[in-house]
Amino acid sequence: MRSPDYNYDYAVIGGDRRQTYLTEMFAREGGRVCYFALCEKPKEGDLADSLLRLCGAAPCVVGPVPFSKNGDILNQSADAQALPIDQILSHMNAGQTFVAGCIPEDFRLKAVQKGVRVFDLMKDPQLSVFNTLATAEGAICEAIKRSPFNLRHSFCAVLGYGKCGNTITSYLKGMHCHVYAAANPLGECAQAALVADEAGSLEEFASLAGKFDYVFNTIPAPVMGREILEKIKPSAVIVDIASAPGGVDYEAAEKLGLCAVLCPGLPGKYAPASSAEAMKKVIERFLKE
Repeated sequence: MRSPDYNYDYAVIGGDRRQTYLTEMFAREGGRVCYFALCEKPKEGDLADSLLRLCGAAPCVVGPVPFSKNGDILNQSADAQALPIDQILSHMNAGQTFVAGCIPEDFRLKAVQKGVRVFDLMKDPQLSVFNTLATAEGAICEAIKRSPFNLRHSFCAVLGYGKCGNTITSYLKGMHCHVYAAANPLGECAQAALVADEAGSLEEFASLAGKFDYVFNTIPAPVMGREILEKIKPSAVIVDIASAPGGVDYEAAEKLGLCAVLCPGLPGKYAPASSAEAMKKVIERFLKE
């Protein structure tokens, strides 16, 4: 992939520890890598002294997952100077490739118009499924460390039965939990019934909310308002992995004294090396296509 027009093969920018590991992995396999605005310094690779130098240094620029949390600013370390994502595109040229996760549609369209090849990691079926493994493990870790009770033989509810809901349910069943999966689409509910001990609609969950020790929400919509939270047992733990702002009324949860936590970016916190390795394989496959 190396071109005489570039000093590097990959330029990596922003994100969490996945980007740090990704930089090191590219370098260890012989790739020339530069980086900018990472959350921590990688053991290998060269630091670019500016965004302009980074974006023009390599044919492939790799952004974080998600690329931006608000659609405007690069997802990066909180103590770093804010970088508008449009600045990244302004420094790129036709013929380059840009890779990141959850890329805003307006950014993608502008990139394509400029002649930049765009690949959204989270639209890759293989990676999106792998991502649920790290998410599920992280969600369960978050639940365990917030409760004084064993997870084994506990009553758990999983709200939503998409990819993440499916994987969390499977993990909890493997840990000998009693799992209730709640989903409104009839198809999802039918699939959930094949794995979970019980399955029902979100309305049915609301009537049963007081029996659960743990609730895992995957639905990016307000599904746990005050009316439901008032039924939750005081010792229960609510882990919300939905996209911000999540699906829980956190103000009500705090007033009720409930343990409810929004947990974004779990793969970057609990399995950054494994997640980076999966990202690397997908990126390399895409570049060969």
